[in-house]
Amino acid sequence: MKHLIALILALALLCGASAMADQRAQTLLAVAVSELEYSATKGGYTKYGEWGGNAYGEWCSEFVSWCVSRADELYGLSMLDNDYPMQTSCDEGAEWFAQQGRYITTSGMLGNEGEQFYLSDGVSVAERPYIPQPGDLIYIEWYQYNRLDHVGIVEFVTQDADGSYTVHTIEGNNKILGPEPTVVARYTYKLDDPSIRGYGVLQEGLVGTRMGMGSEGGSVAAYQQSLKDLGFYDGDCAGKYGKATATATKAYQKSKGLKQTGEADAGTQRSLAADIQARKIAAQINAQAKAEQQAQAMLETAKSAIASGWFGEFDPYDEAAAWARLTADITVLDVDQKEKIYLSDGPDGERKTYSPHRGYFYGESVAVKVLERRDGWTKIEAYNDYDELEQGWVRDKRIKTVTPNQEYGLIVDKMTQRLYIYRNGKLMTTLLVSTGTTTGGNEGFCETASGEFLMCSATGGFWSGNLWCDQAIRFNGGDLIHLVPSIVSSEGYHDYSVCESALGQRASHGCIRVQRKENADGYNHEWIWDNLKYEKNIKLIVWDDDGRRLAETPGDAPVYYNPDGGERYHADANCSTVRSAYLPLTGITYSRLTVYPYTGLKPCKSCGAPDRPENVRAWNDAIDKAHAELGL
Repeated sequence: MKHLIALILALALLCGASAMADQRAQTLLAVAVSELEYSATKGGYTKYGEWGGNAYGEWCSEFVSWCVSRADELYGLSMLDNDYPMQTSCDEGAEWFAQQGRYITTSGMLGNEGEQFYLSDGVSVAERPYIPQPGDLIYIEWYQYNRLDHVGIVEFVTQDADGSYTVHTIEGNNKILGPEPTVVARYTYKLDDPSIRGYGVLQEGLVGTRMGMGSEGGSVAAYQQSLKDLGFYDGDCAGKYGKATATATKAYQKSKGLKQTGEADAGTQRSLAADIQARKIAAQINAQAKAEQQAQAMLETAKSAIASGWFGEFDPYDEAAAWARLTADITVLDVDQKEKIYLSDGPDGERKTYSPHRGYFYGESVAVKVLERRDGWTKIEAYNDYDELEQGWVRDKRIKTVTPNQEYGLIVDKMTQRLYIYRNGKLMTTLLVSTGTTTGGNEGFCETASGEFLMCSATGGFWSGNLWCDQAIRFNGGDLIHLVPSIVSSEGYHDYSVCESALGQRASHGCIRVQRKENADGYNHEWIWDNLKYEKNIKLIVWDDDGRRLAETPGDAPVYYNPDGGERYHADANCSTVRSAYLPLTGITYSRLTVYPYTGLKPCKSCGAPDRPENVRAWNDAIDKAHAELGL
């Protein structure tokens, strides 16, 4: 049944591809039309050139990319670098389309690669010239220097009485047909105009290129990558069709019952394109389904967190709001910091539970919320060792109010795995941390308890299994904030690499691990130890991630990955967790993560890479649903 549902969805997506292309074209053209009559200054300045990095340069490519980016912004799309390239030159843009299999030449020949044909029926493009569609890009060569000189956007095509076709475009910086200074304007070309070299098409799967031994170029590289994705080729996708590519082609042809020619003929490419399209659709469906399943599993926990009102949303960079919370009085239990106060089900003294992790709160350092008072008893609420909101009754005499340290304060955000240090109302710096893991065999009892705490005693170093944890300061019974652990060799050498590689993600046994290396501001955990270990009652807010919306990242934001087998994407092209041989990493836009083959990449938390787009959408939808069900 699952396979049948996936097939139905795949067919629906395939059938809707043309309609989706029309919708994307309409949004792009709407933006382009709104820019008509925009003129460069006499000095050549344009906003498009400035946006592209050269305010006084040639700007036809920048105009097109600017319009795509503006359409993304206005209509909530992610076309830039998915449907259209971020181009600052015409050759660059045409090559991008060629590598996507979406560049159609007017001659029917694609460089040194081979003859182009329509995948639908195998007819040569030279025999049946392509009729461009709205939203396609038109590439033009004026000066016969064997390079492209100009690009525009196809608005529509008309057929004249004699049967010929006229292509209507919107372009910027047309120096041949347009005035000086150049403007954004409409232009027309006959379909057989010799200056037209080709089209970057919006719709996928229109054309293929007949390739064989000796073919070279972007289409060959794309073909090799498709064979590689399907498990038939393990060489470099360098764009040269040699013996290894021919052997892989024969293997693929054999698996499909095709004639084993070793050449990328029409039948082979049609089959390959269908397999890749099915793989893309399946990957995207699976990624979305997984994101929705994970979000749904956390819905009840999110509702509980939202209903409790413990945290809500606040910005740690809003210094005034953060400082107000850090310096506000808190209620604690008036016993020693390591002593457990067991809760009662009611104001009667009967112990609530004998569970080793539930039914109590630690004294002195753990903030509790007062819910009700009755007959000398107080009902309180806080997060227990399982990071669950728990309520119970204690005697009134167990309760006291404490004014926290008025000079320093700390916030640990479990969503971003970052520690924020404040002094006298100002955010001083941010450090990487690892809070308690919630997966594997440790799930359920290693989660760092959320809430508000008072840092109460400097305990120094301790062993946790084979890990040495130094410079520890207690904040919640057995939980401490300490230096990222090291593995100590028999010779006494401290190896921090394993635990440091996990900073920025959940990895501890419940404590809060803090980075050892100095950040750009010169801070690290050693600074905390040296400056805060003897300070009294510094408030530490461990900010829960349940019930909170995830930050939404713009679709055109850059992320980086290692195309040579990398499993993660990064916010930093030179992320320290990646071997130097693979640096700098290859850049793509954030929105492309939803497109195969990037659907399997995971975010690198060490450099602060944002969560996957489908995860963010699914989670935020679940949070909205939780608010709605709670009537908020």
